Amino acid sequence: MSAALNTLIQSTKKLKLLYVEDKEETRISTLKFLSHFFYDIAVALDGKDAVDTFFSDKYDIILSDINMPVLNGIEMLETIREYDSEVPIIFLSAYSDSEYFLRSIELGVDYFIVKPIEQEQFITGIRKVVEKIELKKQNKLYQERLEDEVAKRTAQLEHKLHYDELTGLQNRFSFFEHLHKSQLNVLFLVDIDKFKVINEVYGNSVGTKVLCEFSKFLSTMVIETCSIYRLSADEFAVLDSAEYIDLQKYEKYLDTFFRELKDFRVNVDDNSISLDVSIGICTSQDDIFEKAEIALEYAKVHKKHYVMYSAHIDKRKEQSETLKTIDMIKEAIDENRVVPVYQPIVNKDGEVIKYETLMRLQNREDSTLITPYYFLDVAIKARLYPQLSSMVIFEALRIIDTTQNIISINFNYSDIVNKSFINELEAFFTLSPDIGKRSVFEIVESENIQSYDDMKKFISRFRKYGVKIAIDDFGTGFSNFEYILEIRPDYLKIDGSLIKNIDTDVRSHTLVQAIIEFSHKLGITVIAEYVHSKKIFDMLKVLDVDEYQGFYFSEPLANIENTL
Repeated sequence: MSAALNTLIQSTKKLKLLYVEDKEETRISTLKFLSHFFYDIAVALDGKDAVDTFFSDKYDIILSDINMPVLNGIEMLETIREYDSEVPIIFLSAYSDSEYFLRSIELGVDYFIVKPIEQEQFITGIRKVVEKIELKKQNKLYQERLEDEVAKRTAQLEHKLHYDELTGLQNRFSFFEHLHKSQLNVLFLVDIDKFKVINEVYGNSVGTKVLCEFSKFLSTMVIETCSIYRLSADEFAVLDSAEYIDLQKYEKYLDTFFRELKDFRVNVDDNSISLDVSIGICTSQDDIFEKAEIALEYAKVHKKHYVMYSAHIDKRKEQSETLKTIDMIKEAIDENRVVPVYQPIVNKDGEVIKYETLMRLQNREDSTLITPYYFLDVAIKARLYPQLSSMVIFEALRIIDTTQNIISINFNYSDIVNKSFINELEAFFTLSPDIGKRSVFEIVESENIQSYDDMKKFISRFRKYGVKIAIDDFGTGFSNFEYILEIRPDYLKIDGSLIKNIDTDVRSHTLVQAIIEFSHKLGITVIAEYVHSKKIFDMLKVLDVDEYQGFYFSEPLANIENTL
């Protein structure tokens, strides 16, 4: 659990929640989810029940369905708002009727979550509400202190609450206070690049001086209508509560700012420290701070001086989909729904001579098979690929052990350098040594190969069992002809990107022809993948390809015959 999520849960456990849902099945499943965040939960079965429950006690948050009998969520909230205009509320609904949204906004709904609840969306909503509650508590505490302190002490506390002690700028609290009060804002988030390096090289005292000097510089550079805030160690905010948004004005300001920044220096003893900064800008009024952070991060990653927020750089939806895919992969692993399929490989006469093992995930609902196109990149980034690969490889070996078919199995570099996996693999061959003569190991050529010595050791280790070796995806930008000469593979599979366009791309045709001639001179059998038509098949036969694979002959099969 992340520190941020743990902090959020510590806050929500202190809050009292009123949960409103008329459907029992949804209520039971949602309550189970909510129990991770709240200790004290009161349940209402419809809008009227919620109104009665609300006025019988005091609640910090209301989490409610919209479409309910007796009183729906909107009607319920209208009744509650007559007496309590501040209690935070989050609506849950499977509906997207704009009238609900508009009326919800009018009634002061804090967040809107579409059912079924997704953890990421729920956490975002709860965090916003908790921040509102915490801010309200802070304001209340502050007001209580004001009543107890003399005028001088009150002024000191107020200054401390709103201003950063180090730089004298307004602080994060002031920033969000002003942000919420303003109707039209333009926000610049300014981050000092590599400030951590400055601290590490020169020490914290120099880092402190850099922050103070830069704060003064920033104060001299801003437009008169702007306010400056220090949000965190090296991040500042410039907020312009403008009457209208003049992009041309801001572009001129930024040009001037970066021109002056080139000459800005912080002098420490004999050192003169120059600074680079990245700026994220947002003019959208919805989630302005979050969007400015996205723009700032984009500017830092892409090494740009500044970036204006736009939808195309916002990866939140993409990240949400990635999380869903990770969950899908993990569930498939846990439920043993990672399955191999087998695509036939044929000779020049179209006769099946062996099969290639391919990976699929089986859909839990309808048992349809999901291709790696939809999950492989995510699996690799999430470090789940080794588990997927291992499950498919060992299942294929078990099939080989019970059939006379020749079956090829894919290995990438991460498989080959996984020592525990390779030891387990060899143990399988030790117990069933006869499977070697019916096994082909396809090694994928890619930029990830860090040591060809590892590859050669792997090949030598399993060739002693009679395993044949194939080099997969040959002909891409990563192909190494010297490597081919060293390991002398039994098969060379030409990359499908060359095969599928060979009838229209002269370059592909020439390269394929050269690979075939090169391979045959070395006694290597050539296999063409992605053969999708008779025309391609006939062309490849003319070029003297030895074996063929593709949808023209057969899609991958869930099951294969026991013998050829």
